[in-house]
Amino acid sequence: YSAGGLLFGDLYHVPSHHTPQGDGATGAVLRRGYLTFDADFSSRWLARLRFEANQSGEFETYDFEVEVKDLFLAWKPGRHQVTAGLSPTLTFDVIESIWGLRYLIRTPLDLQGVPSRDTGVSARGPLNENGTFGYRAMIGAGAEFGNETGDGYKYMGALGWTPDDKWTVDLYLAYEKLSGPTDRKTFQLFVARESDHSRWGAQYSNQDREEDPPLELASVFYVQGLGKKSSLIGRIDRLFEPSPKGDNITYLPFDPTATATMFLVGWEYRISDIFRLTPNTVITAYDRNDEGEVPKTDIHLRLTMFLDLE
Repeated sequence: YSAGGLLFGDLYHVPSHHTPQGDGATGAVLRRGYLTFDADFSSRWLARLRFEANQSGEFETYDFEVEVKDLFLAWKPGRHQVTAGLSPTLTFDVIESIWGLRYLIRTPLDLQGVPSRDTGVSARGPLNENGTFGYRAMIGAGAEFGNETGDGYKYMGALGWTPDDKWTVDLYLAYEKLSGPTDRKTFQLFVARESDHSRWGAQYSNQDREEDPPLELASVFYVQGLGKKSSLIGRIDRLFEPSPKGDNITYLPFDPTATATMFLVGWEYRISDIFRLTPNTVITAYDRNDEGEVPKTDIHLRLTMFLDLE
């Protein structure tokens, strides 16, 4: 049995933004706080309960909310694992593990509002003897429990290929049955390479929302270690369609009328094993929208702090 937690947030200034609320905003925000309880009942059974606290994503607003983030029981028969309850989906679990900087910015589909949790049953494990091919599968009920559950029943599947300890290739497909006349289909391909001092990843994601605004993007990131204490970080997200969530995205809203390219650059300094400081800049530049206008460029100047006690 163990307990742990983490906190991360920003000191920020927004010298330019497409919304009047964001333009010129300055403040401090605690974006996330986790309190996690893990239980290993045996070599085959484990459970997790995690609470999440966060402040409102509106600029210069400091209200707190507390939600259940994870509540699941897992069984490990041999090299496989079956999980039941409120748990991470398969949409970007592999991407998030290699990106490794969730405290700095969410992975692209997560940032654009695709849920990272669902209530359901999942399974994962190897498909061959040496484990170079693996599967992940999940059925999510979209239950209204927790703060990031989906809208309807979702069927998710992924195939992964790790030919060695450096390369990862992941193919993800999902079908979400909504209560209304429209459904959603998601396709995603992710390729990454990790070495002792650097890592990079590239993805293409396409979510057909039928009558809803589509979600289509590509993203690349690169992290270069600079000795034992620091790293340089860069990422580019390209939205081929205007952001469906747009101004409803917390902390880093997008103009919902125009396609966009987001740039992130940062320098992570690890003060200790549990505390990091990362000055970083996020710039979102927009294309001309259907009204013939180019929305104002978003510029976020941030000092991001991360305390990891897990």
